[in-house]
Amino acid sequence: MIEEVAENGLKLQYECVKAIESFRFDDFRFDHAKNFVRAVEGMKALDNQSDEAFQLYRMSLLIHYKTLTSLTESIRPFESAFLEWMQTPVAFERLKELDPSFRESVEILARTVDESDEIVGIEAMRLANGFYGVTSAKDFAAIPGSTLSVLAKIVEWAGIDREHAKTVLASKSWGLLTSYVFGDMFLLVLRETGSIQKALEAEKRAMKRMLLEPVEMQTSIMKSFGFESFRPEDYYKAYIGEFTPFIDMAFRENVHPTNIVVLPTHVGDVGHHIGWQYYSICRDEMNMDVLRTHYAVLERNMKNAIENGHVKNIFDLSTFFTGVSAAYIYRILSDEGFTAEMLTRLFTERFYHSIIGNQFNRYIVRELHVNDFMDFAARGERIGRDGWRIRDLTIDFSPLEESAYLNSGELYAFPFCNSATRFASLMKFVDMPCLLAPEPPSITVLVNAIALNPEKAFAPVNLCKGCATADIQPARCLLCRAKNVI
Repeated sequence: MIEEVAENGLKLQYECVKAIESFRFDDFRFDHAKNFVRAVEGMKALDNQSDEAFQLYRMSLLIHYKTLTSLTESIRPFESAFLEWMQTPVAFERLKELDPSFRESVEILARTVDESDEIVGIEAMRLANGFYGVTSAKDFAAIPGSTLSVLAKIVEWAGIDREHAKTVLASKSWGLLTSYVFGDMFLLVLRETGSIQKALEAEKRAMKRMLLEPVEMQTSIMKSFGFESFRPEDYYKAYIGEFTPFIDMAFRENVHPTNIVVLPTHVGDVGHHIGWQYYSICRDEMNMDVLRTHYAVLERNMKNAIENGHVKNIFDLSTFFTGVSAAYIYRILSDEGFTAEMLTRLFTERFYHSIIGNQFNRYIVRELHVNDFMDFAARGERIGRDGWRIRDLTIDFSPLEESAYLNSGELYAFPFCNSATRFASLMKFVDMPCLLAPEPPSITVLVNAIALNPEKAFAPVNLCKGCATADIQPARCLLCRAKNVI
């Protein structure tokens, strides 16, 4: 099973990289992702796994692709931001229909939001003033400044059923329950009216709507940004009609509701990873080779890890996939004399400087990927200091050392003066590190891990992320709920 999950994860990563390499000089079309979709279509639940849980991911992606290609050939680059926020609302609403007690808990929580002025007000003002610095507003862990951390505080106060609370928090953790991000509405209304009270009420209304009518809310959010590539209502009509039976099956077979809201949402490879942004980034051959070489490093080291017995269980696969990737990122940085802390300080100083001019005219989610990238670099540095080892595996960087482009700085700088060529290329991925994370293998492991124990809540996860920002702002840890989200 471990070998097959690893092979599937690498296959999905390969299809993303291959599609980008093949189509990067073209205008993006959804059918560019057809080989990736076929790879997912060929995946199946393995022995001792729940097929009902597995299909929540597999069929969500297949129906997502089928629906999109029936509505349009492509999408505007800006609008790709909404594609992977459209699935969890469907599962969340269906759970309320299947379980009246869950609906009642959600309604209690919504009423509690109305009584949570202190929580909402303090956290919104902190975000407005940049109190937390660089943070991930949409993080699976309840780190300071995240939407999940705010929701966790309100859920705790509401005192609803613990399993229901887990489902709500999971839906805004590994799940993406609408494009709502805490603090955005507060900033918008505060900028327009100058009234803190009006901004506070608007933020509470938005959070309540996310809980009470997420599908309608997601549709209205998309329309508010002028979404025009297709009608969201048409997407939902088709997706809900085809996907609801898979939600119902999973619920009947006792797949934990937290897993039901988490699994369907991971469809981002269609139109996001394979999409306009990576096409633009990788039209530069050096950047394309960052992705190609990353895949080669992953493939070689995962094979070594499995063949040499370093992978003991399915969760170890995630440790090695993400650890090798973090080490790869840091190796590129360190080869040119950069440390992870240099990166953290650079983007922290940038944040505090830029917020002065853009305090209210910005989106809270802006630093999401920057935060993730810094965390990966910091983890990679820890691995590097341990001798480039993950447990007993010494990472093989030979594909990086043999890369023609990544070792030919003279293609981008005057010979003998290429001191930051790799660094400059890597920085193109700071706002878009998804494939370096790497998300396709990580999602493959997540799906298979849940399918092994579908009755257990996979999310929300109580763990310390070892945030890069904590290295220079350790007081952040005093305000963190990541180890005690619920």
